Amino acid sequence: MRCALPQNARAFGSTTTSSTKFSTGPRPAAITTRAATSNSEIDVTSRRDCLLELSSLAAGLAAWGLAPAAATAGPPGQVPMVGTYLPPAGVDDLVLFVPDSKKTPAIRAGTVNPDSPYRFALPPKFREGKVANILSGNYCQPRCDEPWTEVIFESSTEGRIAVIVSPLVKLTRQKDARIEDVGTPQGILNSLGSYITGTYIEEDDVVSATSKQQEDGRTYYYYELNAPYGTLGPHSYSACTTKGDIALLFIASANEKQWANSKDALRKAAETFRA
Repeated sequence: MRCALPQNARAFGSTTTSSTKFSTGPRPAAITTRAATSNSEIDVTSRRDCLLELSSLAAGLAAWGLAPAAATAGPPGQVPMVGTYLPPAGVDDLVLFVPDSKKTPAIRAGTVNPDSPYRFALPPKFREGKVANILSGNYCQPRCDEPWTEVIFESSTEGRIAVIVSPLVKLTRQKDARIEDVGTPQGILNSLGSYITGTYIEEDDVVSATSKQQEDGRTYYYYELNAPYGTLGPHSYSACTTKGDIALLFIASANEKQWANSKDALRKAAETFRA
């Protein structure tokens, strides 16, 4: 007798990057009968046998790199804090994140240069989140027409960090344009502000909009927003610049309680972002 697997467990070959929770649901009695030459025999598959079979499947998925990261690192259902595996960034207690050459669909496709990808610092208690496949650009690389999400990091007490990349053509027809050639800080915010708040943006939401040329030779636009209706948290620090034929947007957002705990760290994280 074979243990029937939950329906969504059969979709392990999917390329989605979102975390999948397996649900066994109501389990029917796993009892079957079969005729024997002289007597009926009852073959009972116990719950323990089913769990053993599922455990074997999970081990197989992990071996092939198909299991969610949360299932193979740290306590069950929990991704480790970035401070346990990322190096110090040299800014307070922040740690440095630099994606490797296979980290995201855009990097694997070469849309984001795998030899010199973006980088940023973040607080050590954040954990990496899952980017839904439909948001990752996996279906359209290397020629995506719409912005996509590269990475997400989250903390229940400190906020959320994300990197969003947009084709430069969404902002300008000029090839390889520098951000200062594309528009002013306010003009760029009008185009990309909805990605910061998760919804629309109003003029009164803008606490500050500044620009600064960094040591990598690029100009970055920096924003602080207070958008009470923002779906990703009302408060945010963001950094935006261009590189080649893409525009990159770093967003550190938080709700009221998180903001009180971590606004200084989130501001410093935004200031460390480099394309």
